[in-house]
Amino acid sequence: MVRVSKRGSASNMAAGGSGNSGGGSGDKSPAKLRNRKAAAGSSSSSKAKVQQQQPPQQQQQQGGRGDSEDEETDEDDSGEQEAPARDNSGTDNSSNIVPAEDSKKKWRNWRQRTTFTFVMIGGFLTVIALGPLSIMLMVLCLQVMIYREVISLSSVPKKERDLPWARAMNAYFLVCTEYYLYGHNLHRALKRHPWLEAHLQGVFAHHQFISFSLYLIGFVWFVGTLRKGYYRFQMGQFAWTHMALLLVVMQSQYMIENIFEGIFWFLLPIALVIVNDIFAYVFGFFFGRHRLIELSPKKTWEGYIGGGLTTMAFGFLLTALLSDWNFMRCPPPNLHMTVFSDVTCDVNPVFLPRDYQVPSAVAAVVSAVFGRQVTSVVIRPVQFHSLAISAFASLIAPFGGFFASGVKRAFNIKDFGNSIPGHGGVTDRFDCQFIMAAFSHTYYVSFIKLSTVTVSSVFSSFLAMNAQRQVELYQSIQEYLQTTGSIATADAAGAGVGAAAAASV
Repeated sequence: MVRVSKRGSASNMAAGGSGNSGGGSGDKSPAKLRNRKAAAGSSSSSKAKVQQQQPPQQQQQQGGRGDSEDEETDEDDSGEQEAPARDNSGTDNSSNIVPAEDSKKKWRNWRQRTTFTFVMIGGFLTVIALGPLSIMLMVLCLQVMIYREVISLSSVPKKERDLPWARAMNAYFLVCTEYYLYGHNLHRALKRHPWLEAHLQGVFAHHQFISFSLYLIGFVWFVGTLRKGYYRFQMGQFAWTHMALLLVVMQSQYMIENIFEGIFWFLLPIALVIVNDIFAYVFGFFFGRHRLIELSPKKTWEGYIGGGLTTMAFGFLLTALLSDWNFMRCPPPNLHMTVFSDVTCDVNPVFLPRDYQVPSAVAAVVSAVFGRQVTSVVIRPVQFHSLAISAFASLIAPFGGFFASGVKRAFNIKDFGNSIPGHGGVTDRFDCQFIMAAFSHTYYVSFIKLSTVTVSSVFSSFLAMNAQRQVELYQSIQEYLQTTGSIATADAAGAGVGAAAAASV
């Protein structure tokens, strides 16, 4: 590359000036002034010719850098430099074509990512086998780790040194939120242990008021720490903290709600997102060509479509595999249930097989292709529901990841952390799980859950009454059962006892 040195041009001009001064100090004749202007003009024209001879990309780099040669080029969130792709007509296709990646680095990332993917899947299945209590502890740990990563994005150490309570306040609001959410779920779990619930009835009766009081303490604490010169920063931190609590802690709490409806409803949504993420990566790795969205340069249409179809098939088959297993489909009778526990329950009808008539047109096609008559198929209704949940995991849940990519672009970071080699931080792996958990729980409550009253829920309400109301309820139930003949009346019971005594004599 040919360059024109500004320093050299200046020295030449200085040399010309010294020569002129040597010829005669202060000589400013019109002829010599014209010679100097002509020399300057020829120097400028030579610079223009040299720039015209340079490739357009080099001209752009020099124009952007100026006199500095140390300015960094723009990179995407994967660390690879993006070069604009142009076809023969000169049209910029950089928004549609995924940039090429170094082959060795590509396969090294593949091996590392694949290894830790299997490690995480193995650990996840182990936690599932240990039952609901271990799952709840896992979700709690994930909530804390993700909250920490998200809060750290808005951290400004220089200002936080002058505000010593900033980090403590973030932790306090997290504890208040966890107390409110887990207290509600713990109360729900203890309904299956009425005598233990009776001893904690006072705490649970005022749980919501206690939670709100704890939040008010934090609010007053925050207002009391407002400091002149830091108002804008502190208000921004307060808003960011509440956004993290809403998007991270509150949404992920739906995972806990799903556990109490049956581990199946916890496992299925998470497994669908994991499979979609894996196969979208696989299809994009081998076939990816066309960029899906600007926020994530490595996400491709090929990966999006291939991962979606694979997820639908996987969800349909996984549901059929797990539907006969009481450990999966039954609500946990207690928190210490494990995969080895003997679990029984009244199974939700959606898990039971049904015969569905095959349309005549479809039956004719099957007969022509496979040479056998098929008039009906046996499918569980929950498998059709799994297709709807799989469709959400394939089409909408990835936008949770795109939102996270937008956050990373806004803060100019590659990953939320580095706790998982090959994957980034915990948030990078669970960014799609939050919205997926919220959808799956909403779908379950709206279309699948049976509105039934259990003995444990009725007895829990009985324990919340005072002694007088409990006696009144007991007498009302006894009178109703005697009227319907479900139990014998007192006279009939006395006569039965007398007859039994006479017979014994």
